[in-house]
Amino acid sequence: MRTEPHSGKGFARRVFLRSALLLGVGSGLFGLGRNAPGSSGDFVVINGWVLPAKYFRQGSA
Repeated sequence: MRTEPHSGKGFARRVFLRSALLLGVGSGLFGLGRNAPGSSGDFVVINGWVLPAKYFRQGSA
């Protein structure tokens, strides 16, 4: 009995690993993992709501 060459967990694992590798290389080349310039990225989570931290900062103390 002959099996299909593209069946089974081994093939799916290879496809997944190849896709993950290409995604990692692409994000490294094109800088998809970097933050936009000027964005601080500070956020506060309150009861499941994600809010910008700038709303909770004091002016000058």
